Amino acid sequence: MCHTCVMIQFPPVALSFSQLLHICSMLEPQLSEAEEFDLVKTCTDAVYHLPAGIVRDDKSSKGKTEAARKEEVEAADTILKQTNESMNKLLCEVLVKRVTPAGLENITKHLEPWMVSPTVHERDRSVETLLIVLNCYLDHLNPGEGTSFINLGHLIARVTPRCTDKLVTVRRNAIDSLQLLLRIEARYHGALPETRDQLVDAVSLLRERADKDEPNALFGVVNDMAKVLAKKLPADQLKPFVYRLLDGLIDVEAHSSSGACVVLNSFCRLRGGELTDEVSNLVKEIINQLDRISSAQTHTGTLRSLRTLTHHHLNIVVTTLLDFPLPLAKHVVETWQTIGQDKHLTNSSFDLLLDLLARSMPYNERDRQGQATTRTPTPVPKAVTCAFAEIFRVEEVESLVQEHFYRLFSALLVRIGSCSVITETNRKPQEPTCSSCAMTAMKELLIRAKQDAFLQSLTDSDVWTKWESMSNKETFAEGLTVCAKALCDYTPDEVNKVISCLTPVLSSLFESQRVSAAAFFAELINQRCLGDMTQVEVLMNSLLGRLIDQSHIVRMLCVRGLGNIASIGGDQLKRYSTTVLSAMMAGMDDKEDPEDFITLEAMSGLSKILGEIEEAQIRPILINISLKIRPCFEKMKPGVRAAAFELFGNLSRFGDGPSRAPFLEQIHTNLMSLLMHLNEEQPEVALACKKALRKVSPLLGSTSVNDMFQKHLLEDAQLLHYGEFMNDLSRLIIIDFPDKVSFYTMGCVGFFKSVWKAIRSNAAMFVGFLLGNLPRQERLVISKEHVCGALVLLLKDSTPIVRKKAGEAMSLLYDY
Repeated sequence: MCHTCVMIQFPPVALSFSQLLHICSMLEPQLSEAEEFDLVKTCTDAVYHLPAGIVRDDKSSKGKTEAARKEEVEAADTILKQTNESMNKLLCEVLVKRVTPAGLENITKHLEPWMVSPTVHERDRSVETLLIVLNCYLDHLNPGEGTSFINLGHLIARVTPRCTDKLVTVRRNAIDSLQLLLRIEARYHGALPETRDQLVDAVSLLRERADKDEPNALFGVVNDMAKVLAKKLPADQLKPFVYRLLDGLIDVEAHSSSGACVVLNSFCRLRGGELTDEVSNLVKEIINQLDRISSAQTHTGTLRSLRTLTHHHLNIVVTTLLDFPLPLAKHVVETWQTIGQDKHLTNSSFDLLLDLLARSMPYNERDRQGQATTRTPTPVPKAVTCAFAEIFRVEEVESLVQEHFYRLFSALLVRIGSCSVITETNRKPQEPTCSSCAMTAMKELLIRAKQDAFLQSLTDSDVWTKWESMSNKETFAEGLTVCAKALCDYTPDEVNKVISCLTPVLSSLFESQRVSAAAFFAELINQRCLGDMTQVEVLMNSLLGRLIDQSHIVRMLCVRGLGNIASIGGDQLKRYSTTVLSAMMAGMDDKEDPEDFITLEAMSGLSKILGEIEEAQIRPILINISLKIRPCFEKMKPGVRAAAFELFGNLSRFGDGPSRAPFLEQIHTNLMSLLMHLNEEQPEVALACKKALRKVSPLLGSTSVNDMFQKHLLEDAQLLHYGEFMNDLSRLIIIDFPDKVSFYTMGCVGFFKSVWKAIRSNAAMFVGFLLGNLPRQERLVISKEHVCGALVLLLKDSTPIVRKKAGEAMSLLYDY
């Protein structure tokens, strides 16, 4: 029978059938819960689905007068009205048999789908029915002790969007329904039927205001209604209310969804503090709903509701947003940017995000036996840098970014350093790298802070490679150097504040962070801290304190920074010279420097300092430096050899004073090394030897040798004819330094065991020239057997060029 009723579309039949069901519902025995469910569903589906009016086709209307047709339509409307009334009586009859929250729910759950119908008359009928049912419920309510109206939050959330429906009757009935729900709730809390509540009674005034169709007027109504609801809704109903209200954000009516949004925002403002346990889930649910919201106004309002909730629960909201996967979805980005539009929230968010970045592990370290340490990313710092990038894109944060520039810049600088050592083996294809996130945040920071010149200097074609190299473990220190110089050039007022932020980083547990601070400080010293000697002293002391760092990279950068003290010059350099020179000497003695990074920086630093200090300051350690340099002449790394030769040449500046005699002995000792490497395969080493020979030659006391060096060892000269040069030099040495010939010869023989074939060849050739040009009467001082035996061994060398040069050398000894 019920199934048949669904198919009935002709109103008189529907009316008769609905009356029949009404009568049946009053008979005994009482319907079961399942039968009651079918009864209510069948009636609502049949009646609400009826069209708004009866429209006859042309054939049935043919021949009828206009008055007759009008009368027919009015009759049909009357029947529709009677049908609705009959169904409403049926529902009330069902309800009065069980006046409980469960009984009410058994009816309202069938009305709810029609209340959100896209068809206007269906919403109108269902909301009218709800009002009638609630009146019936209130009239027959006799709440027992200990009972509660558990449906309240759910029902209020369902009705609320209808308060801004485009149909005025729907709005009025929805407001009346909310008023009834509040009165029912009051009865459950012990209020008598005659008890009046001034706040609830005032809802009637909102009903009158709802007759206006202007959007602003309607939103004023729903805003005031939200205030009433926020005061009256019990705490235990807040959670179901808010979650159900989220469905209103995707209501079919744009005005209704916006109305729901207004109420949500009001509740977040007035009652948001009570939602602590639900904030994380609410944020996720709201962001999920954003994808389904079609109204632009509702979309914007929902984001603002999230922002309002954030005022109560900043930590939870931020933490929840940081949990979203990368790359950030559109609506997560919008949420960050909406938060950024609120100055107070942004200020607090900066503090929180910076704290998270400082306290979170930058990466997880895993040591494997026999393998390099693997560093994998941790999620929080990566998410924080992405959040910063999105907030920086908001124009409203400009003043705050400028105010906190030094903190943000320092934190991102350290983060970039951390990212340079991270390995992301499990990164998804679409997920950005840690380095790209950090670099993007830094660029957005500079843009928002209006540091256009700063940014432009980093995007210059000659510098950009170094800027980009900040994401590479091997080169990021050089990128930091560029960044430090740009900071001094374009934001001088921030330098001291950045120093205060980075100073604690030098003591970080993480090597990459200490490296970042050390590299940055090293270049700030080179830039003289813009003339602030107090800050220079702070940096000097900071770097001196890290010379015992367990990381050889940190020690190397500290040595570099101390060497940069040469850029200060004057009295300040004299003040620090003893300390710095001692540090440089210690750096050259570093035993845990497998790749000679520290040694190289120490020699480079010494070379710079030697050009600025007085002879008296270097005199006590001049020979000690020379002795420490000598082993570096034969280091495998070309840069180290070049730096050693350059440093030795720079020492010559102090060789013409009280230290002349001992330093001259060092020149003679190192002369063969200089000459052998003058013709080696690495251009930078050969050039350094040229420079050094031209600097030390005046101290040798031989005008002819000095003139020869000054003439032929020009830095920009064409390729030196090494063989001819050495042959001519050997003759001059025999004339001017006859007592040193044997010493030089044995020095050359020592190079027969060099690891470089060019050096072995050079040594064999020069021995041949020296002994071949040596007059017969002076050959007695030469250990001919030792030299010839060494040359014979070179004839067995694995390299053809060495064997050739050894043979040529022996051919010059034919008359020995």
